[in-house]
Amino acid sequence: MRLFLLTLFCLTLFALNSILCRAALITWGMEPLQYTAVRSLSAAAMLALLCLSRIIRPQENAGTIWKQVWQQSSWAGGMCLFMYMLSFSLAYVSIPSAAGTLILNISVQFGMVGWGIYQGLNPNRRQVSGLAIAFVGLAALMSPGLTAPPLVSSLLMVVAGLAWAGYTLCGRASTSAPLATAGNFFRCAVAGTITALLALFLEGSAHPMAYLCALGAGALASALGYTLWYSVVPRYSLVGSSIIQLSVPLITAVLAVILLAEPITLRLVLCSIPILGGICLALLAKKNA
Repeated sequence: MRLFLLTLFCLTLFALNSILCRAALITWGMEPLQYTAVRSLSAAAMLALLCLSRIIRPQENAGTIWKQVWQQSSWAGGMCLFMYMLSFSLAYVSIPSAAGTLILNISVQFGMVGWGIYQGLNPNRRQVSGLAIAFVGLAALMSPGLTAPPLVSSLLMVVAGLAWAGYTLCGRASTSAPLATAGNFFRCAVAGTITALLALFLEGSAHPMAYLCALGAGALASALGYTLWYSVVPRYSLVGSSIIQLSVPLITAVLAVILLAEPITLRLVLCSIPILGGICLALLAKKNA
């Protein structure tokens, strides 16, 4: 029960990234550059605090924690992380929370599989079938219609998903996910600082609640959420943890209805079935390959 509750809490924090972003941008009038800057810088500050308090622990006989977070991370990982957050913020200016999360999830999977194919890996028939089913669902979701999410925002969310896939791939050489996460957020803070300066000149001020939403998304939903998740992940198989994360769009949809009064359209419900089902089939096929 403790593992279940902690897992549910982590997944809820992930879903809150979408909810808090939409609330800040739409409800409280924040603009995307400000949001990205506050989220990235507050996440870096929280992770620095977690390192100082030794909640994120250094590996033994490997130098100071600051040396380790630098060694475990990379500039490529930090920039992929920033690109994810910037595209995420820009997309949520006009795309509903649940649709955005759904597109993000499938884009991550396509990014990971695409890189594998580029590296010479051949997906098996069930993986191809699962991803094909998911792609059909995504195409149906994004096809023209009154209830379709805006195309430009959908494409921006695809970019966010591919950037997250890149961030994940950059971390494959790491031996400590929490240390790598901290280091990549510290590197990302450089771009976050530049973005904050640009926002001062290009964007107006927002409601104080918007800044609270951005701080919550950075310090809690991102920094704390990722750190807690990496303490939970070892209890699951790689495929199991990936499948569990497919519940994030569903949690997001429920929270969007309750907190933001966003409608759940029939198109979203019908398209989510092949998208999530296809990804699940591809992940299970990977396990059995």
